[in-house]
Amino acid sequence: MVVEGVGQHPETKQPRWRDRWAQVVSLCPDAFVEVDTGGTVIEWNPRAEEVFGWRRDQVVGRPVTETLSPPELGFSPFSEGSGPPGSDGDHRWLSLMHRTGHRVVADGVVFGIGRGSRRSIAGFLRSRALGLHAEHPWEPFTGCDTVTGLPDRVHFSHQLAHASAGAQGKPGTLAVVLLDIDRFKAVNNSMGHDAGDRVLAWVAQRLLQAAGAGATVAHFGGDEFLAMFQNPSGDAHADATAFIDRSRMALIAPFDIGGIEVFLDVSAGVAMNAFGVDDAATLLSNAEAAMYRAKRRGGSSVETFGESMRIELLDRMSTEHSLHRALERSELMLHYQPVVEIAGVTTVGVEALIRWHHPDQGLVSPYRFIPVAEESGLIIPIGAWVIEEACHQLRDWHHRDHSGPQGSVEVNLSARQIDDSRIVRTVEEILTRTGLPAEYLTLEITESALMEDATAALDILLALKEIGVQLAIDDFGTGYSSLSYLKRFPLDILKIDQSFVETLGGEAGGDEIVSAVIDLAHALGLKVVAEGVETTAQLQILRSLGCDLAQGFLFSRPLPAEDIGSAFGLPMSA
Repeated sequence: MVVEGVGQHPETKQPRWRDRWAQVVSLCPDAFVEVDTGGTVIEWNPRAEEVFGWRRDQVVGRPVTETLSPPELGFSPFSEGSGPPGSDGDHRWLSLMHRTGHRVVADGVVFGIGRGSRRSIAGFLRSRALGLHAEHPWEPFTGCDTVTGLPDRVHFSHQLAHASAGAQGKPGTLAVVLLDIDRFKAVNNSMGHDAGDRVLAWVAQRLLQAAGAGATVAHFGGDEFLAMFQNPSGDAHADATAFIDRSRMALIAPFDIGGIEVFLDVSAGVAMNAFGVDDAATLLSNAEAAMYRAKRRGGSSVETFGESMRIELLDRMSTEHSLHRALERSELMLHYQPVVEIAGVTTVGVEALIRWHHPDQGLVSPYRFIPVAEESGLIIPIGAWVIEEACHQLRDWHHRDHSGPQGSVEVNLSARQIDDSRIVRTVEEILTRTGLPAEYLTLEITESALMEDATAALDILLALKEIGVQLAIDDFGTGYSSLSYLKRFPLDILKIDQSFVETLGGEAGGDEIVSAVIDLAHALGLKVVAEGVETTAQLQILRSLGCDLAQGFLFSRPLPAEDIGSAFGLPMSA
């Protein structure tokens, strides 16, 4: 194949056929790359962008040694060892470089175009998954993820479907692992998505090394990776768990991003072809369910999908289905628990707590349905309803001349709500509709929710603070307890978790810990609320330690709005 005139530099005037040629290669399903005699890239089609991660404008006009083929890879299109390809084309294996820095093995037809000074080298290339599947190292691979160079979810699904079809009737011979990088969002938000992509590419390489022969590793998307293990002896689960252990060890070594060390760990879910499950879709779904259970346990853990989890999953699906209808059917309601000023034992506000009265099951525990609402995204509309209902109720009480709470109302915000870009506007609109002054609304955020992505959370809190609402950190001491971030957050109130209050007057060191937290909060200009106060002895100790506020069963259980008036005018002696 000799075409006169092909291979001119981009800056020279292109003949008309050249435009038609570019249109043809742009539609080619294989990566097309063309290099002139000086090693400068002069053509690069969309498929090459997908396979190697470089955009056309990033490579055309640049030496191929700066992008696709660095000298250390030992490949040059005009190197002596291989010789220039003939016009009829030569089949070659090439080790090339992905944008993220890892190797991509490609094979295809490489051929010469034109003559003399206009001669160039071109190739139609198909990427191969280097080391992705040790038993078939040259298995054709077209579903390449551009960030990691691994197979993508679609390609993995095809491989899993083939493997599961062959494993039917052979329980335990096939295992699927879904890995999620814990707190990876913080890397993207603090260092940028380019840095995040580099970390993902490095993680991919470490996972490949941890997988070993016979395993298939893929990029599920975002910060999630998939692995598949086949073991004819029926011990694929052992292979999967051994891989997870090796992966976690491989990720212990920090990743260096511009001199900053990033430490990672993973949560993992494992699913087997057992319990009558042989199809690929269910295996993937089960692995995902197991991974999310590991995440709910706090991360850095492993769960295997089993019979108990199958029953739990069915219950969660049923709960989610019912929860979709709960709002429109007015099944959700709020109960209110008084917040008491310790010095005079007078009620100064309430905390709004959601309850669900299911038509068949009665009162459903928040511990059962809140995680489902979080995972499904239903917490966004439900959370907005809670804020609005609480603001309406408090505004109504304010207009009744002391027949109910005259202070503020506290409402919990979940991590999912903080991630919602509309949360600030939602709060503003609710305050406008209800007519409640912003200073009477306190939004509570758990310590773990704040620290999940502290940088993004800080921006949200600053925006909420500008509205005029009060901000509280809930369950303090149960999470990261980062003092540097505690100082940066625009908080007004710190709530001590019930688990610390329970130690007052009993467990050694309990009083000292609570005292230290109170002193720290006061040094930062925060008021302190002790949660879960149940005895007068606890109240007396909290008063002696200088705690400002308290709530708990000692004063009142959470009550419906119509009953909350009876909890006011407390005077209580203690």
